[in-house]
Amino acid sequence: MQIDEFAHMFFQMEIKERFFALRAPNGDPFWDFVRFEIFLSLFDEVNKSDQLPSVNVNRIPLNPVRKFYGALSKVSSMANQWVRLKRIRPADFAVYVCSRYNDSDGGAIDFASDDAVRTLSQVGSILRIESQQNLLYDLNINTLIGIASRVYRPPATYQHYLRDMGNVIADAARKYFAVEALHLLEIVRSTYSIQLVQQRVWREVLDRSRPRLVLMTQNGIQKGLISEARKRHIPVIECQHGVINLMHPAYSYPPDLSAGETVLVPDALLLFSEYWKHQCRMPGTQMVAVGNNRFTSAGARSTRTGPAVFVSAEIFHKFLSPLAVELAQSMPNQAFIMKLHPAQLPDRAKIETDYRGIPNLAVVGMEKSIRELMADASDVIVVQSTAAYEALDHGVPVHILRKGGYVSHQDLFSRPDVHLFFTGRELREELFKPARQHAGGSRFFETFNHAVFSKFVQGLR
Repeated sequence: MQIDEFAHMFFQMEIKERFFALRAPNGDPFWDFVRFEIFLSLFDEVNKSDQLPSVNVNRIPLNPVRKFYGALSKVSSMANQWVRLKRIRPADFAVYVCSRYNDSDGGAIDFASDDAVRTLSQVGSILRIESQQNLLYDLNINTLIGIASRVYRPPATYQHYLRDMGNVIADAARKYFAVEALHLLEIVRSTYSIQLVQQRVWREVLDRSRPRLVLMTQNGIQKGLISEARKRHIPVIECQHGVINLMHPAYSYPPDLSAGETVLVPDALLLFSEYWKHQCRMPGTQMVAVGNNRFTSAGARSTRTGPAVFVSAEIFHKFLSPLAVELAQSMPNQAFIMKLHPAQLPDRAKIETDYRGIPNLAVVGMEKSIRELMADASDVIVVQSTAAYEALDHGVPVHILRKGGYVSHQDLFSRPDVHLFFTGRELREELFKPARQHAGGSRFFETFNHAVFSKFVQGLR
């Protein structure tokens, strides 16, 4: 079942079964806390027979000494973060970021929120809260949640409630999708339990910092943050950080669902351009096109004199890696790059070993962004990625493999510079050719509009 068909049926299920009316023992809108994980898990279950076996990556094991010092470092960082939490002072703005890249000075940076954070820093004090696990010099929410999850446990009343809800949702999955999704009980339990922990941590952070605005980049599903901010009447603005569409459960709800207490969504979503206003459906969220200087091409076009770039991710690497090897070996006079997702960095050594002996296939991690690669990229090959839109804005043809959730890019399928393919042979016939130019249409990324953002923030006060 393709993801667009699945999403339509999923929306029908949650409306007809009145899931949005479900309330947890503490009054939380229960369904919105768990629906994202249920959506993904159920989609995998429905399509289980179509999935390839997961790739088993043999990472280099740590020796006992490194394990020991790694454990000491982890304990030290957790203690450090706990002390930092207790020392939080009031700030004008709390910004929750996901720093996946480095700026020109080598400092960690979140491309999604960088423009907005710099603007806010000019008018008030900022409490910076990091989500990337390996960045511990800021207040790190993942480390704090790791501490809290060891201390807090849901009371017995929740355990009974979550078991009952898991059975209700499993019954609905059987009714609408004809699958025995008994594992949904564990998904419900683990997802909601961690959200309860997140609420406790955010409660502490917000009560100590007392910001007048929260700016966030979604890394995971931050319903706990939105819930606690709403209770304190603190507006939450989210920065778009990647692809959003009507098949993405974080950015799409049933069309007839009204805004209100049944959903936990940000007050506003800052978009890359006007184009994205039609790519999501979030009841009660204001869509504001402000642009993004880290993604915009600003009119720059690729020379197309360089390599073809495969844009990977953990769940798609099993599809793209064999293709990259096949193409590189069959086209030895052309250059290819496998661009890794940040989550794949621990696997880089293994991937490079797999490509040993293929001199025209290179691996690129976080040392270069997609934007930098687009300066001379000839073609871009994806399954599902924001890079598809970045490439098109740079005049680079995009090739989409018909696997996984590729249909989420269906808004691009009619473009002459987008090519869908099944096999390596089909791809090989289209690579390194003159681009078929797309006539007109909206750009996917615009330059950040400081005036629009500043005016919007002022209106929230």
